[in-house]
Amino acid sequence: MRARSRHRVLLLGWDAADWRFIEPLIERGLMPTLAALRSRGTWGNLATLQPALSPMLWTSIATGLRPTKHRIASFVEPLADGSGIRPVASTSRRGKALWNIASQSGLRSLVTGWYATRPAERIAGVVVADGFERAVAPLDEPWPIPADSVHPRELADTLAELRVHPGELDASALLPFVPRAAEIDQQSDPRLRQLAGLLAQTVSLHAISTHLLATEDWDLAAFYYEGIDRFGHDFMQCHPPAQPDVPARDVELYGEVMTGCYRFHDMLLDRLLQLAGPETTVVLLSDHGYHHDARRPSADADPLAWHRPMGMICLAGPGVRRGERVFGAHLLDVAPTVLALLGLPASREMPGRILQEALAEPAPPRIASWEEVSGADGREDLPRPELDPHEAAGAIRQLVELGYLAAQPDDARQQVEEAQRLIRHNLALAHLDAGEPAEAATQLRQLHTEAPARSGLTLQLALAEFGAGRFDEARALLQPLAEGDAPLPRAWLMLGRLELAAERPREALIWLRRAAVAAPEHPAIGLRLGQALLAAGQPAEALAILTPVVAAETENAVAWEALAHAQLELGAADRAVESALRAIEIAYFFPRAHLRLGLALRELGQEKRAAEALAISLAQAPNLAPARRALDALRR
Repeated sequence: MRARSRHRVLLLGWDAADWRFIEPLIERGLMPTLAALRSRGTWGNLATLQPALSPMLWTSIATGLRPTKHRIASFVEPLADGSGIRPVASTSRRGKALWNIASQSGLRSLVTGWYATRPAERIAGVVVADGFERAVAPLDEPWPIPADSVHPRELADTLAELRVHPGELDASALLPFVPRAAEIDQQSDPRLRQLAGLLAQTVSLHAISTHLLATEDWDLAAFYYEGIDRFGHDFMQCHPPAQPDVPARDVELYGEVMTGCYRFHDMLLDRLLQLAGPETTVVLLSDHGYHHDARRPSADADPLAWHRPMGMICLAGPGVRRGERVFGAHLLDVAPTVLALLGLPASREMPGRILQEALAEPAPPRIASWEEVSGADGREDLPRPELDPHEAAGAIRQLVELGYLAAQPDDARQQVEEAQRLIRHNLALAHLDAGEPAEAATQLRQLHTEAPARSGLTLQLALAEFGAGRFDEARALLQPLAEGDAPLPRAWLMLGRLELAAERPREALIWLRRAAVAAPEHPAIGLRLGQALLAAGQPAEALAILTPVVAAETENAVAWEALAHAQLELGAADRAVESALRAIEIAYFFPRAHLRLGLALRELGQEKRAAEALAISLAQAPNLAPARRALDALRR
């Protein structure tokens, strides 16, 4: 008799799903399945990692590790023999994913569509790797099964029959998304074909996932749906209200696609929940959000510019509290929390926390490392990744069309060099995001030496040097960008931050006011200007600057903390409490937000609550002197 998990867990990934888009749909009754799921569980925002690239993020969700540890750092990687590039492979991942841990613990998993899962790992259960569902041939030609994309192999033919080709979709499938499809000239406008491709890919994965739920024994099911993100890149610019750079006709024709996309996913969710049954615990999440309102970038912007830093999470079912909110959750918290639901320990190598406030039962104590635990985890004896050249070229062409990759040179050696540079660059940014600026600077310096004229790279290196406390080096990099023939406002912003960190607020104000003139509505500039005004002893001016910043950036914890600081300085302790709590809701691990809350509560005479907040601040940052002084004064 095999082992059983504490709870059976259905882990659903909706790439780019965003509560901001979902909330109005729930209010209109257009997403009843998710509304019902949320009402019986716990939900909240989920902070992402940077850079917000899907292979990096979804691998971090599956492993609980940062990209600097699991090493998946791009959509593509060089072939082992240096003869070209391929989509990133499972054999390149360092660290065990949830399904590997489950497998060696005697549990069975179902995995479909997850990034970097080919070749399919030999786990206890089923793996259908990313790309298995993608049509690579015309409707009237054979549709091959990608090599090593299914485990166990004997399921490949059965699952291949469930795939849907875009050419099989007729008008009835497209009209719910584009009611005026008949008015579109498909010779000059390819977007209906693009929509059909996205729908077919989503339907194929859903058919495979539901088949596995209905026919296989399982403890963990991890299903990834890319559709919302892909739909967004093709159609979010057409979502109302109209943008100045988007033709009104496009809004008329395609303005309903994104609403249709979310409603479609809600219907797919309903079927998954039916098959999983009420005894299953559901964890639904996204890796990041997606701009859809006035903050949308231009239609031709870098794809990453569309990604909001806040994704979503919803947990419901056995072992989960009902009717609760989770605050300050992070993408790295998912794996430890899923392990707790399965009855398995997280490891101390996982930097995320267990979302215990969402769980009705205590989690098992952490272990040192899952890498040190023996047992068959499904990664043994994996074949070298093999990819048909035509298939690889198609996958890379699609990434170029989406804007995630630059147009590839014809020379294979140049392709490899560019792929290696991209991986190094993304890992450097991941170090920066992890609070490891010295490591980031080491890698960025080499990249900067290779391409000194790239201003974006110069700014990133300056940020890393600044974070490592090397202010002179950062200033030397920024000065030419700030004072040349075509000065960059971003350089002014960074010089302002640098001077502020060097405790020279008046010098900071010079640079930041200059930046504010160039970009008066830029929230990042407003935030830093507000912080500089506070440091210069001008809280009233800071309040006037920060108030519109938090209105535009409602999920910016740093902005809410700065606003609480300004309110506290002006004697509005009650408002400071509200702002500090808002910052803590967004990012619980934020020592200065707890400090502001403690100081504001002290002003209101709530000394016990003030002491609790200050104690949390010191627990998170033991060397935070203002918190220590305030807590000592309260205790005296």
